[in-house]
Amino acid sequence: MHPPSQNASQCWVCGGTHLVLAKRSNLGHAFISTDFLITDSRYGVTGDILRCADCGFRQCSNQPDVLPFYESMEDLAYEQGRAQRFLQQQKLVKLIAHRGDGKRLLDVGAGTGMLVERAISVGYRAEGVEPSRWCQEQAAKRGLPVHLGGFPHPAAQGPYDAVTLIDVVEHVPAPIPLLSAIAKVLKPDGQLLIVTPDVGSFVAGLLGWRWWHYRVAHVGYFDRSTLRRALQASGLEVIRSGRPGWYFSADYLTERVMTYLPRGLRFAPPAWFKRVTIPLNLCDSMYVICRPTA
Repeated sequence: MHPPSQNASQCWVCGGTHLVLAKRSNLGHAFISTDFLITDSRYGVTGDILRCADCGFRQCSNQPDVLPFYESMEDLAYEQGRAQRFLQQQKLVKLIAHRGDGKRLLDVGAGTGMLVERAISVGYRAEGVEPSRWCQEQAAKRGLPVHLGGFPHPAAQGPYDAVTLIDVVEHVPAPIPLLSAIAKVLKPDGQLLIVTPDVGSFVAGLLGWRWWHYRVAHVGYFDRSTLRRALQASGLEVIRSGRPGWYFSADYLTERVMTYLPRGLRFAPPAWFKRVTIPLNLCDSMYVICRPTA
């Protein structure tokens, strides 16, 4: 299967040309960098979402290049949740291996370097790439090897034993070229770990367009079938899959739940909520571990 060309009139996964408008944009203004915050809580606010009548993939292809918005994006709230997010990275690194044993790992879309930091702590020779100047600067302040830019990147040369793509592929308007580039830098026995929202999950269906993963920054919506199809087109095969869990401070989680309640029922969480960490798995995200096809 050849990767489809990436344009507004073709499906980014199967190359089909039968795209129908599934949801009209309700953003209400031209795109700005704050629309792409990692911690954006305007659930259900999106650009135009088109659905492929052939494979079911949903994509936002009627919008400009989003890379400049990521490059200038700053998200202070993201760093404030570092302790909880670091717990998540610990679990994700363990999905590949409990110990790195000197193996090479690349984190694509590394943010402020939390996964890179965890991978180094268990023995990986880890590095990352990240387009946000602010995020990359936060990683550099901690002495973490995160290169500024997207992938492919001249400073991130394979072969790698492992590549991680955590909550990134849904932000990319050309997923198959990205996945194909990753497949090329993996060792023959290397592994790619992907985490992404599952638009086919029960919770996504229950909440409809108010699902928290319907956000401006998310331009591609995968289910298990379309993700597997994209991987196959990229020279990758799935060897394991599952549902990842997350960790949140109680105040962060409370504030997010409040967005679904009438204003009269909302309240400000007490200060001590910041010190409480809550594990959560609503089974509306998926992870896959894959390897290059022989």
